[in-house]
Amino acid sequence: MYRCEEPPFLGGLCETHADEARVKARRRDDALEVLHYGVIDGALPSDPKIREELTRLGRWWRSACDSLHHSTPHAILKDEAEPATSWCIALAQELIDAERAARAGRSFDNTMLNGTRQWVWERFSNLERGLMSNGVARSEKNP
Repeated sequence: MYRCEEPPFLGGLCETHADEARVKARRRDDALEVLHYGVIDGALPSDPKIREELTRLGRWWRSACDSLHHSTPHAILKDEAEPATSWCIALAQELIDAERAARAGRSFDNTMLNGTRQWVWERFSNLERGLMSNGVARSEKNP
């Protein structure tokens, strides 16, 4: 995974890469918490736009999870329920960063959030139009 010459620190990773892995795992856990429970650090999002977007994202999250847990294709997600969970996590992570910055009164660079937001909602929009998430028409073989 890493091509690092530093001695192992934890789990076969050097100290720097172990810290990076810990931060990455924490971001994922925080995203799962907001997707499941709607809270960030134990509280509802204070920014109404973030709260609304997380509510909308949560609906997709639950649909994808239900489809995967019950092994039944979702009418819109079809065979893309598993990737949809990754899209939801990615956007949730960025929304959490924006909410935390707003709570702390810090300025926030929306570049990453806006890019992830556009990418995720475009995928869901394509699915709603009956296309594959990447915008390609579905074949009869892959309904």
